[in-house]
Amino acid sequence: MAKWIKIETHTPDKAELRQIARLCNCTKADAFLAFFRVYVWLDEQTEDGYVDYFTPADADEIGGLPGLGSALESVRWITFSAAGAVVANWDRHNGASAKKRCLAAERIKRFRQAHPEYAEKYPTKAARNAKSVT
Repeated sequence: MAKWIKIETHTPDKAELRQIARLCNCTKADAFLAFFRVYVWLDEQTEDGYVDYFTPADADEIGGLPGLGSALESVRWITFSAAGAVVANWDRHNGASAKKRCLAAERIKRFRQAHPEYAEKYPTKAARNAKSVT
């Protein structure tokens, strides 16, 4: 089974990544790549978003960007303590249930595209709402 983490198409343009780029004095592309490397590493290390003994310096090393750990904490994506670190909203974005929800939504979307008659018979909530507005 392939390993993956959830990255949305707008992630590289998030305000937090712009701030990380400013704090680390780098481009948005460099900030995004460093963030991505850290979150891939975190995905291998934790199921609940908590990592023992993880420090800002560790984030800098893994991401390959000096100041990344402090910048991640500054934008409130990670909180560091002497015991380790907690990743904000881990369950929402990277937990097992989040991945299952994302995969299920993609599977349903592909099915609806392949079977338009089903989509007409059983519209999504968004389609029902759009119909009631018009």
